[in-house]
Amino acid sequence: MTTVAMAPQDIPARRKVLLVEDSPLVAMSLETLFEDMDWEMQGPATRLEEALALAETTDADIALLDVNLDGEMSWAVADVLKARGVPFVFATGYDGASMLPEAHSDARLVSKPFQITELEDLLREMVGEEL
Repeated sequence: MTTVAMAPQDIPARRKVLLVEDSPLVAMSLETLFEDMDWEMQGPATRLEEALALAETTDADIALLDVNLDGEMSWAVADVLKARGVPFVFATGYDGASMLPEAHSDARLVSKPFQITELEDLLREMVGEEL
């Protein structure tokens, strides 16, 4: 039997997701989800300053942004990602729809605690993967 080696360009690239989340427990559970999805996680960024730096340099396919990072809102991170064309999803335990600023009123939003399968489906849909 002959085996054919795949050329590097034939190997599908892993998706990359930027995680901005200040809760270590939530970040750990999301890291497990991303591993199960065979996605590479960048971060987690736990503070606004760190998240902004990553947003400016990331090559992520998508980002998941906790709305409230230890009392600082992640709107500026979303602004940077939007300007760079990186899709993102806000995550919050609050009534997010009423708190989104006008500039991001059309952003996707997931509620905490997460329904893992719904979150996975949303992320895959937003990067164009078939469900």
